[in-house]
Amino acid sequence: MTVNGVELVQQGIEKSRQGDYQGAAANFSTVLKGNPEDVYAYYNRGFAYSNLGQFEEALADFSQALKLDPKMVEAYVNRGNVYLQMGQDQMAIEDYVKALELNPKDAFAHNNLGLAYLNTKRPKLAQEDFTEAIQIDPNYGEAYFNRGLAYLDLGQPKNAISDFRKAAQLWQKQGDHEGYKAALEQLNLLKNLSQKSPHP
Repeated sequence: MTVNGVELVQQGIEKSRQGDYQGAAANFSTVLKGNPEDVYAYYNRGFAYSNLGQFEEALADFSQALKLDPKMVEAYVNRGNVYLQMGQDQMAIEDYVKALELNPKDAFAHNNLGLAYLNTKRPKLAQEDFTEAIQIDPNYGEAYFNRGLAYLDLGQPKNAISDFRKAAQLWQKQGDHEGYKAALEQLNLLKNLSQKSPHP
């Protein structure tokens, strides 16, 4: 990669960070004109496209990045995320499984694999992956929240309540107001349900 190419990639990554995904994609496209073998330009352009909702283009770029570097864990995870957003859960599962074969300690991949399992009505497998994510990163509020959803599907409301509480605590501490609100909503919902259910 030329010095100019390196600068363009850095500028593109910075634009992505600032939310200018259109500008970032343009930067990476310029890099690829000069060097069609630049794996990071494909990967980062794929990330920009996925944030723009251009899923087909994102899939093509992540797939090209993986052709150039079949061990790029992030490309499997992000391609899995695109499949998840497109409702192609089985394809997402395959990508997350591949990512975890390469890096079993990827908490984000475990969490998203769990989501794909939840979507495909496999709450037990989902619960196991959320638990893995939590063991890797005990401050992962989303994994607690999602495991709470899995416990609900498994008919274990007490465990669900415990996880929603933990998610709420973590998100409150981390300043994630949206997450905190979502966890409280689940807790209120469960409280109302338990009050309405007839006692033996």
